[in-house]
Amino acid sequence: MNLYGRFLLFLVRYLFLVTRFEAFTPVKLGFRVWLHDIDVNFHLTAARYFSFGDFGRMQWLAKNGLLRRFYLKGYKAVLNAQEITYIREFKPFSRLELVVELKCWDEKYGYFEQRFYHQGQLYAVSHARMAMLYQRKVVSFGEVFKRLGLAVENRSETLAITDWKETLAAKRDYFTK
Repeated sequence: MNLYGRFLLFLVRYLFLVTRFEAFTPVKLGFRVWLHDIDVNFHLTAARYFSFGDFGRMQWLAKNGLLRRFYLKGYKAVLNAQEITYIREFKPFSRLELVVELKCWDEKYGYFEQRFYHQGQLYAVSHARMAMLYQRKVVSFGEVFKRLGLAVENRSETLAITDWKETLAAKRDYFTK
């Protein structure tokens, strides 16, 4: 199924989704690797991991009851950066389970970990950094939650996120000289 079909299925499922705010509860999604998802090496193409991650973060917003509230109140969730480490390859027709989890946030971004599994075995892990915008200005996750009347305590950064943030800062410094 192409991405449009997957998106339509997401919208249909979203209409019947029972939401409950649990910011740090992982969201799980299942996909099948179809022929249009593979590249010339006959495995899941790199770009599809990022597309699946997008679906996972949309699902996180939806399951936490934020998606509808965001659009009604004028908020937007935008991706700022992503990274991925491939461990094993997904072959055509294999089942893929994606687990998306908000790990923490800082004054500007929320940090998600996205793990890709096949039959319980880790195949790839990625991180995504998302910003929340309101009236074209970045608002921290904590402030957004507070404005929406949601009580949640932030968690400490994981070592992987701390290291990634340092790498992103080094890139910014290097390329903005």
